[in-house]
Amino acid sequence: MPVYTKLYGLFFLIICVAFYCLAYMIRNSDKRSIVSRALLMGADLFFYAYAGLSFIPALLYVVIVTYVGGLLLEKRKKLLPLFCVLLFAPLIVYKVVQWNKGDYIIPLGISFFTLQAYSYLNSVYNEEIGPEKSFVTVTLFVSFFPAVSSGPILRASKMIPQFKKPKAFNYNLFTDGMKLYAFGLFKKMVLADNMAIYIQSVNDQFVNGNIYGLAVFASAIFYSLQLYLDFSGYSDIVIGCSKMLGFEIDRNFDHPYLARTITEFWRRWHISLSSWLRDYIYFPLGGSRKGPFRTYINIVIIFIISGLWHGNGFNFLVWGLLHGLFQCAERMLKSFSRGKYKGSRILTFIMVTFAWMFFSEKSVSTTIDKIRAFVIIPSEIAEVLNGKLMISDVLLIPQDLNMVVLVIGIVVFVLLSIITYNRDGLGLIRRIPSVPRWGLYYLLILGVLFFAASTQVSFIYNKF
Repeated sequence: MPVYTKLYGLFFLIICVAFYCLAYMIRNSDKRSIVSRALLMGADLFFYAYAGLSFIPALLYVVIVTYVGGLLLEKRKKLLPLFCVLLFAPLIVYKVVQWNKGDYIIPLGISFFTLQAYSYLNSVYNEEIGPEKSFVTVTLFVSFFPAVSSGPILRASKMIPQFKKPKAFNYNLFTDGMKLYAFGLFKKMVLADNMAIYIQSVNDQFVNGNIYGLAVFASAIFYSLQLYLDFSGYSDIVIGCSKMLGFEIDRNFDHPYLARTITEFWRRWHISLSSWLRDYIYFPLGGSRKGPFRTYINIVIIFIISGLWHGNGFNFLVWGLLHGLFQCAERMLKSFSRGKYKGSRILTFIMVTFAWMFFSEKSVSTTIDKIRAFVIIPSEIAEVLNGKLMISDVLLIPQDLNMVVLVIGIVVFVLLSIITYNRDGLGLIRRIPSVPRWGLYYLLILGVLFFAASTQVSFIYNKF
């Protein structure tokens, strides 16, 4: 049940109405909390079962290991390695099976909620939080339906207190959630999915031997944008739905393509995963405390792990290794790593896009062939300038792609990104006078209704 579909919208509407009707009808806060939590857990299990009944045992196994582990780790800290093995064993087994059987489907979100569960065990181990005595609360934390499929990876210290607290309707939180939900749909359905049409068209032509370097270059740029808009759009929908139910989740993206360095990019991209890798792998390995050489090794290790977490293919390993080497190079060139050079944002975007080319292809050899196609770009530009070729032909623009809508959408999105950079976007929207603000809301809704891509594409991160 992808979160951008009408079915999910109907499901969420039913849950949301029931959630607040029960909260209104039951005045006793303790009873209201019990009923609301029961409803939410039922919604979590239904949502997950809808993805596949065969996935339920894996989810329940992780919940049970997390719950029991939390209780035992309070007094028996030496058991942490054992519970790490028990917790990560299913994920590793599924990944190995997927490696051997390329079309094998692993349980929905297991890569995400396993990391989430470990953050809880680690927090209990380090006495950041106490062990949760309620099995229902642990279940809600691991299986929270808006985030269970593809994150963001939740932290126990922030979320568990929210699951235990009775919920009441909060107008500002609810309306902020609606705005994020609508904006997420716009990013996904109008921008990302239309870009996917172009990218797929170029890939098909490339496979058939119709190779244009400019088209390959444009599709690489579009893939960078598509991946960001697709995943950040998903995150906006998840965070928006959570807000509408009264739960606060930290942002997962913060203008990553405006980063001046690769290091800054990773502070702004997929923040919940980046911070998880930092806190639970990089810091325990020693971080940057044991000299430059050890720091470089630690950086490469976490990015190799990040690559393998995304997938078992050699392409993901190369992608992770590239980002690790980029960060090591930045640390060696300290003046550049501080983003002092003009054009550092453009250079960072180019480096990220280059790495995405390996991420996007199943075969490294295909990526190398595409990179080789860049050599013919100067001759293609010359032929366009001489009138021998049309720019639309060189770029391989498909007929079913509304390029005008896509270009306008990208321009609007870039302007909004610049305006909201290092600012509270929702806060800026609230300060707009009511008439133009509601006009923007209607334009956003109309954009989703009338300019959504003709072909809906699954969220890219669903496969991880």
